[in-house]
Amino acid sequence: MKKFLLLAFLFSFISLKSQNETPLTVKWKEGLVFQNPDKSFSVKFGGRIQYDVMFINEDDTLQKYFQGNNGSEFRRARLYTKGTLYKFIKYKFQVDFAPGKVVIKDAYLQFTKIPAVGNLRIGHFKEPFGFEMSTSSNFITMMERPLANRFDFDRALGFMVYNHHFNKRFSWYAGVFHPDHNLGVYRGKQYNLTARITGLPVYNTGEKYRVLHLGAGYSFGDDNAERLIFKTSPESHLAPHYLHLDIDKVNSTSTFKGELAMVLGLFSLEGEYTAAAISVPEISVLQDTKYMMDAYFVTVSWFLTGEHKNYNPSKGAFDRLTPAKNLGKNGIGAIELALRYSSIDFNDKDIVGGQMDDITAGLNWYLNPVTKITFNYINTNIKSFMQMKDSEGRANIFQMRFQVTF
Repeated sequence: MKKFLLLAFLFSFISLKSQNETPLTVKWKEGLVFQNPDKSFSVKFGGRIQYDVMFINEDDTLQKYFQGNNGSEFRRARLYTKGTLYKFIKYKFQVDFAPGKVVIKDAYLQFTKIPAVGNLRIGHFKEPFGFEMSTSSNFITMMERPLANRFDFDRALGFMVYNHHFNKRFSWYAGVFHPDHNLGVYRGKQYNLTARITGLPVYNTGEKYRVLHLGAGYSFGDDNAERLIFKTSPESHLAPHYLHLDIDKVNSTSTFKGELAMVLGLFSLEGEYTAAAISVPEISVLQDTKYMMDAYFVTVSWFLTGEHKNYNPSKGAFDRLTPAKNLGKNGIGAIELALRYSSIDFNDKDIVGGQMDDITAGLNWYLNPVTKITFNYINTNIKSFMQMKDSEGRANIFQMRFQVTF
């Protein structure tokens, strides 16, 4: 396996050199970049390290059923290479070592500048669904994505077409995916049809930085009467899974998403609402055949040091932030305060999957463009857990992340 990874990471550079005899330039751009003068060939190497520490305090009710322990972990430890081949072909290969074993995250080819279509991406990558999911974990405001992310779609096998119009003020994405659960292989009849559109009514990158992003997403999943299990913890990866939704058979799931993001200089606001309509066959143990679950969140943030969120119209998401002055002799970096409210509801009719509400306060210290330290405090309120309608418990969580991304 180690030999395979080494070959995979060196392949792009070796093929680049053998196929193009033009001298390559080498530069640092939040990662090591090799490219020829006209940029028709390029390769970049990078990675990320995210080390988390968490402290949790549960009330007496939760302690009866769960064991919330303090802990620490490497949340992510990744290496990647990406680049351009012969100007019109792009690729990315990324692996994660954090789970204690090698997991392939991104592995795809992309063909660009296709007439009428724009771009075609094939392989293993994120499904186009949601602003927060489209934002890299390197650049999300809190340590973890909100509760509503439980209904979103992460990486899967498939292909996607997408394009940008009107100087990237309008974008659309559509794809077909098989849910492989990061295994790199799928056999079966399940599939997702996922689409997303985004628009930028306001996009001013001048002295007064102003962005208004609107987006919507839809995904139809044919579940082929398979079992559906959602295990959900508060916005802390090391916390217990307090909610447990288990449906014995599901025919299909239709998931709807609404997105809003706004940047007004130092201030930013982000919110999403997600609804999942679940179709159950009559042979299920449940009493009905149609159920509805939903979730939402709102996040606000404020920079104390004069910076602003960086919006990337090519991704329809937030991107890397560069402090006005890095930590050092003449600066302290960038400091951001943030607050988020999020909620998820797994209860409908005879399904008692539980409900959870989180209030998360955050402090981000960007020492430079590649180094960040994050502090989060989470107050979580859990209702109807363990399939008990009258149950209710609370937990307080404090966590920190030390992050390097390049």
